[in-house]
Amino acid sequence: MWLLKQREGRFSGLVSIQGFDRFCPHVPDSRVAALKRGLARDPGGTLKAFWRSCGAPDFADAAALNVPRLDEGLDWLMHWDAEAAKKRLQCPVLTLASKDDLIVPPAMSQAVWGKNNIVWSPDGGHVLPLRHPDWCARHVVEFAHSVPS
Repeated sequence: MWLLKQREGRFSGLVSIQGFDRFCPHVPDSRVAALKRGLARDPGGTLKAFWRSCGAPDFADAAALNVPRLDEGLDWLMHWDAEAAKKRLQCPVLTLASKDDLIVPPAMSQAVWGKNNIVWSPDGGHVLPLRHPDWCARHVVEFAHSVPS
């Protein structure tokens, strides 16, 4: 979403790994608002719970958190919409997603990218490149070689 919004129209090709053009309305904004409240109350505990749901417990130390930037990112999830920019893409797109992603579930990926336009991994949680780096790299390299220069 960030890339679509910030770099619209400047692509030879686009790779989306568990990405989307807008988060809400696919996920109720009340879920994001609850995460924002948790972040304000207990940043370390909130992020630990989030990382567990992603499939990456203990992803980072709580001392490394930049809470204002995380809060800003949650605002983006609630309010940004890059659907129109995605629809205007005139380049090849590779979409990689995980069937067990609880953050960007399969139904959301299909709604955003189209049912037949996704290369699926059966697992990987919301950290597909962390869990299956070779699989992701293989697909990205194959895609990069197929994009006209």
